[in-house]
Amino acid sequence: MRLLRFAPVILGLVALLLTAAPGEPRAQEARPRAVVSALQEELLATMKAAKHLDFEARYDRLLPAMELAFDFDEITRIAVGHSWARMNKAKQDQVVALFRQFSVSTYASALAGYSGEQFEIESDRAAPGLGTIIGTRLVLRDDAPVELNYLLRATPAGWKIVDVYLAGTISELARRRAEFSSIIQTQGVDGLIALLKTKNAALAGG
Repeated sequence: MRLLRFAPVILGLVALLLTAAPGEPRAQEARPRAVVSALQEELLATMKAAKHLDFEARYDRLLPAMELAFDFDEITRIAVGHSWARMNKAKQDQVVALFRQFSVSTYASALAGYSGEQFEIESDRAAPGLGTIIGTRLVLRDDAPVELNYLLRATPAGWKIVDVYLAGTISELARRRAEFSSIIQTQGVDGLIALLKTKNAALAGG
């Protein structure tokens, strides 16, 4: 089923608008809907160009788009949980970098072709206490559409995605937090670092 092909991207985890200082024109454009729309446009463009790009080229193309769209620092902090406060800055930076690499690698690995898929934005609503949710769906040529909801929060760098929900309710952030907590409880933060390095190597080599 075509959904299985996109599951790593949909669950992976995570705006092509340039970060601008307050008052600059582009800062006014970086609204939640625009962030999601620009990200999905780049995902679709990468899929369409994938037959001419190897993994590394897809990774390099997606990296700046995903860095602008996702708040990887905040996502990683929440996913790591209580152990985050006990880590020194160097260790925190290392985990964020590895998680960012894992997220982009997941997309680069999955977006290896195009079969007529399209993204559609369907709703834009406030989520009190959480942020703003942009409801979208991935329209598949040979399967039922997949509902994708993006949770965004305002940051000093503009609106950023902090979670993605598959089928409208399955939280990628909650899934990652459960996975990371399990690893940290049994193997510590160094175990999490080792796991992310292994995942990244597998995605790059696959």
